[in-house]
Amino acid sequence: MLNALLLLLGLLSSLNGSTPTAYDKALNPDVKLAMGHAQIHDSSVGKRTAASPVDEINTLNDVSLADTRKDVISKKGKPVKITKDSLTGCTEYHYKDVTVGLFEDQVYYVHLGAGSKEMKVNEQWVELQPASLTRIFGPADYIAEDGVVYTRGYSAIKIYKSPNGGIQGIDLFDSASE
Repeated sequence: MLNALLLLLGLLSSLNGSTPTAYDKALNPDVKLAMGHAQIHDSSVGKRTAASPVDEINTLNDVSLADTRKDVISKKGKPVKITKDSLTGCTEYHYKDVTVGLFEDQVYYVHLGAGSKEMKVNEQWVELQPASLTRIFGPADYIAEDGVVYTRGYSAIKIYKSPNGGIQGIDLFDSASE
């Protein structure tokens, strides 16, 4: 329930003011987008490899917003636990590395918890360091008091941050819902 409340607050916080988007920054010739290569972790060989910038966000830790409950179970296996969020009405499938929020058997959001050091976006492991995030996503599209949002295609990733800069959580959601 706390995750859903944080998600709701995060979505609403982007509505409280005009924050420059990547589009606005691209129109300003004084702003340079840092779209080089980032270091990612290739767990199959245990080494860092170069990653290319992300044009679309398709998956977070192997789960897509297009997935159904059956797809999630096929990809991730049996969940450690299943809970019902009374605020959103979502059923949450909790796994060791991720929580998947399902609404009517369709993935509604994907959540990584506090303390995450990296995330897997479109088969690439990305370190949750400012320089790596900028190399993969460019500048944040939205900056809120509680974190930053990157939108690509129909999906968005919000990285929630504590006042001291620590990661509070990460959500993948439909960008139309922001």
